[in-house]
Amino acid sequence: MRSLSGHGRRQSAATLERYLLSLSAKPFIGTLAIVLPALLLERLLRLFDLLADTDVPTGSVGRMLLDLVPQYLGLALPAALFIGVYFVIARLSRGNELEAMQNAGVSMAWISRPFLLLGLALAIVAYGLYGYAQPFARYAYRAALWSATESGWNATIPPGRIIHVGRNLIVTADAADPGTGELRNVLIHQQEPDGTEEITTGERGSLFLTDQGSQLVLSLEDGHRLVIHPNGRVATITSQSTSMSRPFVLHLRAFRPRGGDEREMTTAELWRAHLAPHPTLPIRRLDGELYSRILRALSMAVLPLLAVSLGISGKRSRRQYGVLVGVLILILYDHAIQLTAALGTAGLIDPRLPLWGIFLAFTAFCFWMFARASQHTSEGPLDPLFTLLEDATDRAAKGLRGMALFRPRSRAG
Repeated sequence: MRSLSGHGRRQSAATLERYLLSLSAKPFIGTLAIVLPALLLERLLRLFDLLADTDVPTGSVGRMLLDLVPQYLGLALPAALFIGVYFVIARLSRGNELEAMQNAGVSMAWISRPFLLLGLALAIVAYGLYGYAQPFARYAYRAALWSATESGWNATIPPGRIIHVGRNLIVTADAADPGTGELRNVLIHQQEPDGTEEITTGERGSLFLTDQGSQLVLSLEDGHRLVIHPNGRVATITSQSTSMSRPFVLHLRAFRPRGGDEREMTTAELWRAHLAPHPTLPIRRLDGELYSRILRALSMAVLPLLAVSLGISGKRSRRQYGVLVGVLILILYDHAIQLTAALGTAGLIDPRLPLWGIFLAFTAFCFWMFARASQHTSEGPLDPLFTLLEDATDRAAKGLRGMALFRPRSRAG
């Protein structure tokens, strides 16, 4: 009987854990579905503004936007975890379910257990995201942006525009179909190193770069080529019924190798560079990036404690104050880590001790908040602050209503 009773308790505990996690899934996914597209949309508008005059294909912009997903997912993940846990606890507290659980002998530590396990799992995910996915994605985005803005030409010809592909190669066309890439009334002028000039024209054709990106291929129908040699001899080649391919060898500049910036290095590469006798980058820059990643990932494991504490505080006060204060704490914490890492990158401080100090202070604050909320579940540790915010909001609303009531009316006619 004792074994059966223990099995029943474990089964009930597992059912309650699944119930709590299922409640947090909807706000967690909803927050990601709102915050991540909003951040990407803001960057998309900036990309369109930056690349407006470069004639970059829409597909390239979409590929750059995908490269930014790991970066913005790293910003949205802590917010989604906090809001997911916060709204579950606020709902349980508002409906007196929290008190019912505690009266049944379930402690706040046990109620928070599934959220802490979720935070630990997301900390592992965040470690891989910050340490490996983001460096590769950041490099891919920079390479694509450089290719669009700095590498020169991408084998597209805006109608009526003269494109200087190289020092001795000029391409132009009267019309270009953006969907099929078909060109009309094409003219290409190329001057060889020995002084030979080649002028190639065609009524219709297509122009593209090879997969290696170093060779330009022109395919023309009804093509004509005029070759003017340095000695004055002129030769013409005409093709009326078959296509004529004309390769132009180009040497396009390649983007720099990955790893020139510490933010493009994986966590393992940062650690190896830190231990190297002669690191390629300053030690403080490497340490700032390395430890900021590790501590941001570890913060996910203690973040549910803050969310649970503020969720309890939301029982008597308006819930938006708890969300506002929690998000503000997360923003300040993240900015403190970024600022400390930036000071290390600039070589002004050794960032290791300040970064660990910020993390330990945040962790201690979360545990203190949770301990206070566990002792007094009817009143959260920040309820006095929420009351002040609510009173200030009410006074401001009354003042605005009073101003609108006594506003003089304009006379008619």
